[in-house]
Amino acid sequence: MAPGPTITASNMSAATKTQYGQLRWTETLGMLAKLSRLPAAVLWNVITTAYAPFNEDRSLRRIILDSTFRYASAHLSIRQMQRLLGTTLGRYKAWTKKAKLPAIIDELGEDARLLWIGPKRLERVVFWSHGGGFLFSPSGYSMSFWRHVQLELEKRGIEIGIALLSYSLLPAAGFPTPLKQAQLGLNFLLNAGVKPQNLQLAGDSAGGNLVLQVLSHMLHPYNDVPEIRLDAPLPGALLISPWTNLSGDSESHTENNGRDYISKDPFTLWGAQILADVPEACIAYVEAVRAPEGWFQGVDALVERVLVTAGGAELLRDDVVVVGEALKKHHPKTELVVQKNGLHEDLYLDFAAGEKKLGNLTPLTVEWLAAGFSS
Repeated sequence: MAPGPTITASNMSAATKTQYGQLRWTETLGMLAKLSRLPAAVLWNVITTAYAPFNEDRSLRRIILDSTFRYASAHLSIRQMQRLLGTTLGRYKAWTKKAKLPAIIDELGEDARLLWIGPKRLERVVFWSHGGGFLFSPSGYSMSFWRHVQLELEKRGIEIGIALLSYSLLPAAGFPTPLKQAQLGLNFLLNAGVKPQNLQLAGDSAGGNLVLQVLSHMLHPYNDVPEIRLDAPLPGALLISPWTNLSGDSESHTENNGRDYISKDPFTLWGAQILADVPEACIAYVEAVRAPEGWFQGVDALVERVLVTAGGAELLRDDVVVVGEALKKHHPKTELVVQKNGLHEDLYLDFAAGEKKLGNLTPLTVEWLAAGFSS
């Protein structure tokens, strides 16, 4: 077993803890001042990038949205963004109210929950770990994407439940607490009667990182986290723009800076928050791009198929490709798809902008999940 303590709010480094908490009035005023400059900044960004090659297939609405997100991520501090975005539970309740769906919540203990997108179904389940850099709550538009997937599968006669894992964010907890909470969520579903052959894993960005942590933990059990034992392989693991390099030192971080809707500096800053308390011996769990040769050997016995997606214009592209190729070496049914000119989690951005014409990754995801449940 790999060494390493469970990081909680009580034992995080003082340097990390002091960066978070309630905003001071000066920080609130600073945030309002930055947001007041957003319209002019977005207008300039749209004027200068609307005809750039990486935007050739995007609507004006999408370009405006991407520019807005790019400005916010580059100019707001972690504390300001956390305050602006709110908690996972709060955003989930707001989304269910807007979508006119019931808020169905299963408490897992240790501050973890399963939040159901649409009806709670246990015959077939997607276990979804959300992105947000282990710092921020999931967006409402990502929930809308998964509701769309659910409805599209229903059209094919495949009824599924989608269980969103609500895990602890920094500063409440760092690695390996989200991994432990993922283990709690999986055990809850299995104990509730979900058969492994009807349970697919999915994660985006930091959530994709967490899915890789789960697979890594099953292959290399981590100290202080109970083992995850399956009596049959899962039908699939879906990794959407997985965050596999928290150090931000690959070539695509520089090449696509200014194209992706998140800039290099905030991505690197966020990664540093996660890495601050991770023992060197455990880096492979949180930075799959740095895993030793053969780290994923045996993954084909855990999941029947793997789908890894990335955007051609996103910062994480090169690292996603490296990990995708590493998985291919040990799993013949690994598929790596790089969307032309796609940004980070590009399929979600279509739902944020309310686009009627969706990119190719959305129907691909629906078909891939359908194939897993059909088999």
